[in-house]
Amino acid sequence: MFDHTNCDMHPDIKNMANHMREFGLYVLGQSLEHATFSEMGNPYFHAIAIVQAAHAAEIIIKARIAQEHPLLIFSSLPKAIPDENKLLDIEDLLARGRTYTYFELPDILWATTGYRISNADIYIEFGKLRNMLQHLLRPSNNVELGDKTIKYVFTVVEPMINIFWNDTCINYIGLLGEETDIYLKQRLDKLEIVYNGKWPSDR
Repeated sequence: MFDHTNCDMHPDIKNMANHMREFGLYVLGQSLEHATFSEMGNPYFHAIAIVQAAHAAEIIIKARIAQEHPLLIFSSLPKAIPDENKLLDIEDLLARGRTYTYFELPDILWATTGYRISNADIYIEFGKLRNMLQHLLRPSNNVELGDKTIKYVFTVVEPMINIFWNDTCINYIGLLGEETDIYLKQRLDKLEIVYNGKWPSDR
């Protein structure tokens, strides 16, 4: 991994990867909460879970790429202003930079780290589903959006979290208690997904 800690770089940009990693993991945990609970109180819970999970995956992938170097997540960067003696900062990046899109990120992740996303077909289809929900409408067929999210998280995103940081998405589900623990286990069994990590109730 490239050591950029001693480079002449704005401190906020140096810390970007850590912030993105933590924020992305907690957004992912929130998506699992929405996917696991019934939509009885909110008819959009499971649709929200799709949007959150896809967004969380984007942030998590960018966080890992940014660990190599923070600017590798940008497809275009601000140009230096002649005679202006200042470091590139977050405001410059927000105003004049552009990050890679959801569908571009797998190739950038592979190029920078050598990691190939597990179940790439699920990753692509989930991104399309997110776009449909976010910009157009809910699918007309009987798609169980909660199950789609759980399958995506545990077959695509969880392997990344395990390999990148020796961590698990389970650690970021804020409402996970004994009852939720049991319910999510039931959902995983129904979907025939094997989770090999430790549950909070087992620790």
